[in-house]
Amino acid sequence: MKIIHVKRRTLLAYVLSFSSGCLVLWIFLFFSSQQSVRPQGNIDKTALDSVGKIVRPDLLFGVEDFGQESNKEKSEKAAPIVIPDNAALRNMSWAALAELYHSYLSQVQVECKDIQRIGRITDGGWDVCTDPGYVPKQPCLVYSFGVGDDFSFEDSIIRNYGCNVYSFDPDMKMESQHRSKNSIFFRQGLADSDRTLTNGWVMSKFETIRASLKQTTKPLSVVKMDIEEWEWEVLPDLLATEHLKTVGQLLLELHQCHGCSKYDPDQEDKEPNRDHYIHMLELLSGLYKKNFRIFHTHQNRACRYTSKFTLSERSACFEVGFLRVA
Repeated sequence: MKIIHVKRRTLLAYVLSFSSGCLVLWIFLFFSSQQSVRPQGNIDKTALDSVGKIVRPDLLFGVEDFGQESNKEKSEKAAPIVIPDNAALRNMSWAALAELYHSYLSQVQVECKDIQRIGRITDGGWDVCTDPGYVPKQPCLVYSFGVGDDFSFEDSIIRNYGCNVYSFDPDMKMESQHRSKNSIFFRQGLADSDRTLTNGWVMSKFETIRASLKQTTKPLSVVKMDIEEWEWEVLPDLLATEHLKTVGQLLLELHQCHGCSKYDPDQEDKEPNRDHYIHMLELLSGLYKKNFRIFHTHQNRACRYTSKFTLSERSACFEVGFLRVA
């Protein structure tokens, strides 16, 4: 009887020991699972506090279109993409050229710590770098090509920085006039030659416009061009001159295909041909050689299409901000 009693106590000890071990394991697993679902990082209070205020759109929305990372994240993580020389471009396949074009315009090449949205938050406004050395300071000159009946960018530049703004658009019913003390509008377009089109548009070279304003050598804080596919005609002329040396910031809307400048959801083929990709890449390389670096890039969602090469969604319209770094 004594032996049996001892065995029972031993068995009871084993049971209690096993139960304690299970309890400890359960507690460990419970707290581990709680830790794994804990949110990583803190809520961006800046974004929450910005409701109802005019703020930088990158702080409000956080990411670029199409689920891309923010400009700062891309500049920190992405390896720089370089456009090869013209001979190498002409040996590349159509698909490789398309990939290079979109990759190049999706990268940030130089950091701007303070990017401000000037004008409307939506279409009509533009992102301007206001870091020291680039922020417009009086007396400052701004040229704005392509208004589209929306002067929010021009008026905001005047209101915030006191610049003299010259705006140009041949496709408006408004006649050339002084809009205010600091704002002059010209019913005139930008091209690679001085001519009048059959529709009555008066087109002028960049050099002609500057000479007529007696501002050929004056520094230009910002030059904005949203000229509906004419940029591919104007850029070769600009790159062949020394006028870009006086430009601090160059803001461009780049339309990659014929018809991309107009919203047309039924236009399925927004893929430019191989030669046009080469032409566009050569001009972007020319801007790089003139010391212009991308500080901001944005894809216009109105120009979405499906790439025939990757079958992924892309945009045929980029709004790109360049800084002249030297």
